[in-house]
Amino acid sequence: GDRSPRPSMSRGETVQGGSLKTFSLPAHVNAAQVTITSDGLPVNAKVELWGTASHIKQLAEVYNDNGQTRPFAAIIDVPGGENTIAVRNTG
Repeated sequence: GDRSPRPSMSRGETVQGGSLKTFSLPAHVNAAQVTITSDGLPVNAKVELWGTASHIKQLAEVYNDNGQTRPFAAIIDVPGGENTIAVRNTG
């Protein structure tokens, strides 16, 4: 099937400018979708997949000039064990 991520319209978590929010995932989770939007302002963020001991397995740096009309969406594979997704608003 098509695994292309589509921006989620469900209400998520707000990550204020300069802050970090983490989401712990249990070992049985194989993938997670991350959607980043704004109220029309530029988006500048880092999305990281942490393994054990905060080892960074994947990193995406996200920038666009309008997070409302061009939201970022990605499906992140989370292989084996417990993982954490970290979203840092660098804007």
